[in-house]
Amino acid sequence: MLLVREPVYVNRRRYNAPRTEGENVYRLPIDAYENENQIVLTASVPGVNPESVEITLDDDTLVIRGEVSGPEAESNYVLRERFHGKFERRLMVNVPVDTNAAEATFDNGVLTLVLPKSAEAKPHRIAVKAAQ
Repeated sequence: MLLVREPVYVNRRRYNAPRTEGENVYRLPIDAYENENQIVLTASVPGVNPESVEITLDDDTLVIRGEVSGPEAESNYVLRERFHGKFERRLMVNVPVDTNAAEATFDNGVLTLVLPKSAEAKPHRIAVKAAQ
């Protein structure tokens, strides 16, 4: 497996609990797959402004963070299932990637991050020669 998940650090708050500074951060669910040349991660982030998403890769730690803005005024909710607030996801990438060629796109509420593998991470074939 190329990605190592961080320990779960998010506590769920009750729907009717008041929001306060320092509240917990939502753990962003992602899908990830790899092929010979790259690692691809996708995350659903509807309602997020693409400019407000921050993605960093420092050594082997990938961090994706942002915020889903909520309603302008607090209301007396009867049902509140959609997430509003800050989100973050930290992953350890244990394969060397070419950070200069990494790309992030945002299409219809889906964030796609492509991390090309560096040349040293790709498999190399060693030719076998016959002895003379």
